[in-house]
Amino acid sequence: MPHGSQPSRDLTAVQVNSGERQVTLLNLYNAPPRTVDSGEGLKHLISQSLPVGPCLVAGDFNLHHPQWRTNATITSPGAEPFLQWADQQGLHLTLQPNTPTRGNSTIDLVWANSPLICQGTHTEPAPGFPALTDHIAISTSIHWHPVNNKKPVPPLRMATMQEDIFHSAIHKEAAALGEPPPTQLDLTPEALDQYTSAIIQTIKNALEASTKRAHANPSGHRWWNEDLRQAKRHYWRTQLDNFSDSKDIFKAIKWNRTEGTFPTPPLKDGNRVHTTANAKAELLVKTLLQKAACTEDVPVNCNNPEATLPFPDVTTGEAHQAIFQAKSSTPGQDEIPNAVLKKAWPALGSHISALYKHCATTGWHPTPFRQALLVALPKPGKKDYSSPRSYRLIALLSTLGKGLERLMARRLAWIAIRHKILHPQQFGALPCRSATDLAAALVHDIEEAWARGLSASMLTLDVKGAFDAVLSGRLIQRLQSQGWPSTMLHWVLSFTQDRTAAIRLDGHQSPTFAVPAGLPQGSPVSPILFMLYVEPIFRIGPMIAHRGRFGYADDICQLVISKSLEENTTRLQSIATDLIEWGQREGLTFDLAKTELQHFARGWKRNNPTCSIQTPEGTVEIKPPQLNEATRWLGIWFDRKLKFRIHTQTLAAKAKLAANGIQALANTVRGVKAPLLRQATIACVVSVLCYGAEAWWPGRRRLRQDLSGRQKLISNGVGAQLACLDRVLRSALLGTLPVYRTTRTAILHRESAIPPVELLLDQRRRSLAIRIHQLDIQHPLHLRVTHQPNRYISTRLLRAADPKNFHLIEQVDPLLTSPWDSNLEPKERPTTTPKAQAREEFQKWLDFIPPLSMVVYTDGSKGKEGTAAGAGWAGYWGTSKTKIFSGHAKLPNHEVFDAEARAALLGLQAALKDPKTQHSTNIYICLDNLEAVQQLQSQPKGSSQLIFMNFQEAARAWPLHPRAPGIQSGTVQVKWVPGHTGIEGNEEADKEAKMGCYAPLELPPPPASLAAAKRAAQRVHWQCFAQFWAEKASKCYKDLGIGIEKRPPELQLP
Repeated sequence: MPHGSQPSRDLTAVQVNSGERQVTLLNLYNAPPRTVDSGEGLKHLISQSLPVGPCLVAGDFNLHHPQWRTNATITSPGAEPFLQWADQQGLHLTLQPNTPTRGNSTIDLVWANSPLICQGTHTEPAPGFPALTDHIAISTSIHWHPVNNKKPVPPLRMATMQEDIFHSAIHKEAAALGEPPPTQLDLTPEALDQYTSAIIQTIKNALEASTKRAHANPSGHRWWNEDLRQAKRHYWRTQLDNFSDSKDIFKAIKWNRTEGTFPTPPLKDGNRVHTTANAKAELLVKTLLQKAACTEDVPVNCNNPEATLPFPDVTTGEAHQAIFQAKSSTPGQDEIPNAVLKKAWPALGSHISALYKHCATTGWHPTPFRQALLVALPKPGKKDYSSPRSYRLIALLSTLGKGLERLMARRLAWIAIRHKILHPQQFGALPCRSATDLAAALVHDIEEAWARGLSASMLTLDVKGAFDAVLSGRLIQRLQSQGWPSTMLHWVLSFTQDRTAAIRLDGHQSPTFAVPAGLPQGSPVSPILFMLYVEPIFRIGPMIAHRGRFGYADDICQLVISKSLEENTTRLQSIATDLIEWGQREGLTFDLAKTELQHFARGWKRNNPTCSIQTPEGTVEIKPPQLNEATRWLGIWFDRKLKFRIHTQTLAAKAKLAANGIQALANTVRGVKAPLLRQATIACVVSVLCYGAEAWWPGRRRLRQDLSGRQKLISNGVGAQLACLDRVLRSALLGTLPVYRTTRTAILHRESAIPPVELLLDQRRRSLAIRIHQLDIQHPLHLRVTHQPNRYISTRLLRAADPKNFHLIEQVDPLLTSPWDSNLEPKERPTTTPKAQAREEFQKWLDFIPPLSMVVYTDGSKGKEGTAAGAGWAGYWGTSKTKIFSGHAKLPNHEVFDAEARAALLGLQAALKDPKTQHSTNIYICLDNLEAVQQLQSQPKGSSQLIFMNFQEAARAWPLHPRAPGIQSGTVQVKWVPGHTGIEGNEEADKEAKMGCYAPLELPPPPASLAAAKRAAQRVHWQCFAQFWAEKASKCYKDLGIGIEKRPPELQLP
């Protein structure tokens, strides 16, 4: 019906009623200029008053304004009067700005008043809907049906926790639990469930006693006028000016980039549309969780008498690490965040450790840990969010249970790599294995093929459903064949079976339902279990195909190499057929809609063959992209000639969003302080611009040998890519510093201490070269660098790693020690003790050591100039404090930390050679470096690893050392001594260490330590930055002698 007291054919109203609910829909046609009745529809609309209840105003407005088209060059005359009227009526634009509705223009608009906004609306283009003339149809969904009347319990506000009350309550509750059950006692699954529930309830009681809940009252309707706008502006300006922590700035940038929170749109199931929260939740469960073909599962048998893999008892140190090395995450239904578990550890640590030990021994995952709260998160970049496959269900699990799962995941990952269960090129939730490592290995293989005159082709496949498609029976069968012990199989079976969940969607929580199959997304152990489940994928087909098969979780890539692209496609067809047939037998399918083909060839070859894959449903033809396009895999865009231009353009566009957010937080007058913005620029812009540099960045130039045998530098043709990335970095630096837009780029780099992109990318290459020395020998990058049969082949990876000089830096094995070999929870460091008090305590300890003991003081030193460090040691006899030996050594290309480790080893070796060892019981190694003290007593994983291991081996052999009759055996103990406090032995060792810096060099010199290599890489990086500044600095800066500083003092100015 026409709307208003004076009806107009340009304004029509419809009232929709259902029970007690009513909504008014107004449709407007505003004739454009120079037509019949131009602007009359709009005039009629703004002369009316809207109903008080929910109301929607939509139609063809034929108005141009920057509010809905930010790049509009003109503003229609009627736009401002309409906006004033809309503000008075409380209307809000629900259509996303800059959404084209006719050509490139935005002239069809949708507005809703506050009552309707609170009810829930979602507006988006509907290009598939039949449209009139040349306009795009606009779809608006209204959350019509009422949500669950049951009011949810408001969440706990952790910021209100009173820690003194919590600690008092948790100790009181823990005392009521009694003593933890001994490890020798066998607990049944029912007893473990009861024990788990008791621990959870203990923590919840302490939380309820010490923490407030959020207010249950909803916020009022928001209405704005000019006074409130000014108050809001003043509030946010004050907030930005008072930011003092990096967390504040990252929250502000995240908020600035957030698109907003809207109700889930109606979901489609074929021709059927689901609009209620319950119906949408049921569809998500049906599509994403119950699609696994459970009928294809196999009977379960967890007994494995032929188990070959180790799985020792859980240690207290493992339990401690599982809790304290975890990042903060959203809690599950028990509302216990991980930070609370850390606070509760002093009272409940023994109970948590006992629970984890008994669960691993019994092979049982407690039932309370299998209750999940599912949250539907939209997958970014999807075009159609009405499809349930555009969402990912993330399981919010008990953080206490995730600690146990994290412990198991670390064990599984270490054993799978150490015992070669997984293929070397199967990556995912594994230590020292990143997506960029895999991409770098792939680029190396392609360039190596080119150097041999061959062509390469890549086919990417995606396992459909991934975690949700795992069947428990087949998973147990797979683990059984791999040699896992029975207790582990029982634990995995209990982890995967009898799971329950509820979905939280649009403020509504569905009833609890059973999850028939799959692994929960959000569990720390799910990724490694999935990798073990699909492990046979990497052993299917001929051996020649195995080296070219790469995988990261459920993303599989097959690289084939031959003389022609046509031969490559033939091989890929055969390999894809084998994989699909294996998937059919195992109940897994590959999503061929996501399968992509990419050819790699040099020269001017224009052939671009397709790949036809045979499936049970028929033949699927996979077409490669056009010659100037690229294929995305693991976040990197691979193009035909590995120029990576599309990749850098994509990175620049993504980083520009963060740069815009940084610019919005400050200007030359007010805003966030420059040091905080610098942190944000490095974390949010630089990290994006440099993503994947280890794989794609070739350097600006490279050496090439000409026909005469001479080497010369040639350009890699990356100038345009660097310019593209530098423009974005400049934009971010303009927001970081309080400067004008005309400020020279070199000055921006100097004042922010952030180098140009080229130097940042070069530093990534140097870091990669050093990092390869910290990888295990089975890692694909380590294998490619150390096993290169042809020394004339040059790739990006080999140019960065320099295989000829690879042996000049020490090699560290990150998997040398197992997770269960970790020490008990670390003791509190004595750094807070005043030096005078620490000296007095050490002297008292020294007076009461056994008289037949040796005390060896060791120290490391390094001069201000030069790259050599010195190690010094001095030995004293018992309580008489008589000096019996001393010595020093020069260590080129070592740092002070390495010298401390070497001094401890050399000091111990000197003590073992001294004649008084026959009359000694204990040997005390005293040094003033806390980190070295801990590494000497634990499992070293970093620089000087071999030195620490040799020290521990010598210490273990000391009790067996021959002694004089009547002398008891003793141990080697490491003791921290406060440095530079006048303790005689420490001062003597310090003198010896300084002498060692300038002592003659022993031949052959040891390899450079990792710490020294990292320091050298940083030194080269800043030298290149200084050279850049010397070339680009303006005359006034040169005249003042202003150079490059790592932390410019100007950044600290208010």
